[in-house]
Amino acid sequence: MKKARQQIKTILKHIFSSAPLLTVFNVLIVLIRGVLPLLLIYLVKLTVDELQAVISMPQGEEDYSRLLIVLILAGVLFLINSLSASLASLVREKQAFAISDFFDKIIHNKTTSLSYSFFEFPKYQNIFYRALNEASHRPARVFYGILGIFQNSITLLAMGGILLTVHWSVLAVLLIIVVPIAAIRLRYAKKMFHFKRENTVHERKVSYYNRLLTAPEFAKELRVFDLGNYFRKKYYSLKISWRQAQYKLLVDKTKKETTVQIFAAVAFFAVYGFIAFKAYNHQISIGDVVLYFLAMQRGYSYLQELLSRMTGLYEDSLFLDNLFEFLKLEDDKNEIHSHKKLIFPRPIQKGIIFHNVGFHYPANQKWVIRNMNFTINAGETVAIVGINGAGKTTLVKLLCGLYQPIEGEILIDDTPLSQIKNSEMNANISVIFQDFTLYNVTARENILFGNVHNETDDNSIYEAAQKAGIDQIIEDFPQKYNTTLGFLFDGSEQMSPGEWQRLALARSFYNDSQIIILDEPTSALDSFAEAKLLKYIRSITSKRTSLIISHRISTIKMADKIVVLDGQKIAQTGTFEELVNKEGIFSKMMTLK
Repeated sequence: MKKARQQIKTILKHIFSSAPLLTVFNVLIVLIRGVLPLLLIYLVKLTVDELQAVISMPQGEEDYSRLLIVLILAGVLFLINSLSASLASLVREKQAFAISDFFDKIIHNKTTSLSYSFFEFPKYQNIFYRALNEASHRPARVFYGILGIFQNSITLLAMGGILLTVHWSVLAVLLIIVVPIAAIRLRYAKKMFHFKRENTVHERKVSYYNRLLTAPEFAKELRVFDLGNYFRKKYYSLKISWRQAQYKLLVDKTKKETTVQIFAAVAFFAVYGFIAFKAYNHQISIGDVVLYFLAMQRGYSYLQELLSRMTGLYEDSLFLDNLFEFLKLEDDKNEIHSHKKLIFPRPIQKGIIFHNVGFHYPANQKWVIRNMNFTINAGETVAIVGINGAGKTTLVKLLCGLYQPIEGEILIDDTPLSQIKNSEMNANISVIFQDFTLYNVTARENILFGNVHNETDDNSIYEAAQKAGIDQIIEDFPQKYNTTLGFLFDGSEQMSPGEWQRLALARSFYNDSQIIILDEPTSALDSFAEAKLLKYIRSITSKRTSLIISHRISTIKMADKIVVLDGQKIAQTGTFEELVNKEGIFSKMMTLK
């Protein structure tokens, strides 16, 4: 409970800082609306009493003045109640936007600054899933839950004061009824939290099969291989078993609550009988009877609402643990990157040095590469070749700083790559991955993403497109460089895989980085397009330190040096002519092509 209180306190601080004035205004509205139910009930009592007084007056001597005043007051109070409800709804909606924006910013800052390793480790996918599902609505629910509890408490204190005037036992009966219900709800809130936490993987699988059935990127194979029925069966099978387990908890909770509610109905009957008995003996007026009946009914209703809000707050506080667990991941990242303070050498004098580099992924203790030693000299183009799984893409990830070596180190000249500032890395290393991203934005933005930190230069964008051989295609679009690409939005233009790859290459042309990394740069191009593109690749790699991952002979040939990987280690190094004429892995690979 102490942990939950601390987390709620932290969330409330965030909410207040997101919209201070709206928070204060919300609290004031709650205070007003907390008192209004008591005033409304009391005015009903006064109306009944005044009406009874008028009826009991001799005919022709009736005085309606007091009754009229009470009715006017009742009308004014009902108007205030209605207006305050509308105003509360408006303020709540506006603050909900502010809270949502505030936590979206926190989440986005977190996801964009976390170490990349978290995104490829299955263990953390559960944390991401739970946190991102809860972050959008739990903080606001905590705030409004607390406001609701505050409002209900004010109202209940007033109602309790009225019921005490009947007899102390009336209030005691209400509390005796409520305590078991509260215990049941709190117990099952905790059970539901643990159920969802333990079944995160199950829930993620349900969500995954839903994506397979609905997401555009799967639509083609879904139809070609007729996978729709198979995926639907998997989806509903997983979903039904998950729902049944959840439903079983709810049924058990409902059974226990029903038992308590039967006892509550008997207790209410006894209290109503007691109030009626007092009225029969002329100990209270008819207006008092109405007041007590309404106070009892409304009091129990508000008490139930208070319980629901307390249970909801408890549940929300449990689920906030998911959000804070996600936010704490930054501590792990800071341990790795807190010392990154060095500047990237400019210009590079010696080159990139891999010194006894060894690495395995967090989720698998099997070494991908080990005792890796080689140098890419400044201004040199090196091609990395090897069978699938030899560690080529892993080397790219290490060089980009997405992962840190488990053993050894990578040096840029004499500077450890692990100690260079991230902003310096981004400015000096340009990379195009084999699985590059297709951005459904304008053609101009797609190229601009190569270096978003520099002031936008349209001439440089056009020049980059020309070098990548994509300029004519873009010029033929109706809105040229302002044309949105892809198929997600109206008015978009679709491109072939090869055209997308050339657009991705244009990003690296737009970047003036010292190091360029190309992971299978021509894999989606036909022979004609590849030949044209290789000419431009030669022009930019000749002035930069370059690393190329490729299986294409035409691409490999342009390298100054080739490094052949095999089974965690370097098997061969040399020029294309040297290796192709020497017995070994490389010559065998070339023979098979």
